[in-house]
Amino acid sequence: MNSDFLKSLIALSKEGSIARAAQSQGLTATAVSQRIKALEEQVGSSLTIRSGKTVHLTEAGQRILPHAKKLLEVERDLLSTLNKGRMSGRLDLGAISTAMTGIIPKTLSFLQNDKHDLEVKLHPGTSQQLYNRLLSDDLDAAIISAPPFSLPKELKFEVVSQEPLCLIVTKGLLPEDLFKAENKTATKFSSDLLKQLRQKPFIRYDHNAWGGKLVTKFLRDNKITVQEFCELDALEAITVLVNSGLGISLIPDWQGPWPEGIDLHKTILDDTRYYRKTILVRKRSTAKETIISYIGKAINHHQTR
Repeated sequence: MNSDFLKSLIALSKEGSIARAAQSQGLTATAVSQRIKALEEQVGSSLTIRSGKTVHLTEAGQRILPHAKKLLEVERDLLSTLNKGRMSGRLDLGAISTAMTGIIPKTLSFLQNDKHDLEVKLHPGTSQQLYNRLLSDDLDAAIISAPPFSLPKELKFEVVSQEPLCLIVTKGLLPEDLFKAENKTATKFSSDLLKQLRQKPFIRYDHNAWGGKLVTKFLRDNKITVQEFCELDALEAITVLVNSGLGISLIPDWQGPWPEGIDLHKTILDDTRYYRKTILVRKRSTAKETIISYIGKAINHHQTR
């Protein structure tokens, strides 16, 4: 059975049309149709059904889909083994925005310099979105914020970074004597800073985001009611709004890069109860464990430098 036929079937199941499946594979629609027809002849069953411009898998197509994915994983694993330690194959890797700009570039540069024949397709999204895609086998692995619940036993993970919360304020918005030094670190915020948290417009890190839940926990633990100005799930955008003098915020001190031109007072809360942990997570049963573990080592290589 030609593995390319299986790849087209999987693409068709994701895209829902011959045209989009062809585009995703860099093929013509005719080529994809021919592959599906040849596969149907091999298995002796109709695998697809048309409904207007969309194409769905039949019951038979749905039954063989997970087996097709496993066969392709085995094929990639075999090629990796034959390459004598050289990583090869394709990895669908999800990553939250701060990982996409911070962790990912250095890691991919490391892989490229190490001369591995890996095809890494990156998928941006929120932690919740990427987590759900991982569970549905749409991703091989994901770099996300640690969820506010215990991961199921079918998943395994490793922590790739830990980021304390930090209070960010544009210079000039508050009295300078509140900030004795740049990048000040404290085990707890001063009463003056807590007072400002209650009084100044507050730009909230989305309380539905897994990292944002740590901010909510801190405010609740300290009985702080903020004057909320706006709420969003984009740390880079929050820093720009704060830098514009629109308010103050409490966010994870992610490794960066932070947006250019930012000039903020930053007070780091050195309390591990409120650290945002970023994790590399995948299924225990994945056939790509060797590749994912190598990605993890590449990440840790740069995190510890």
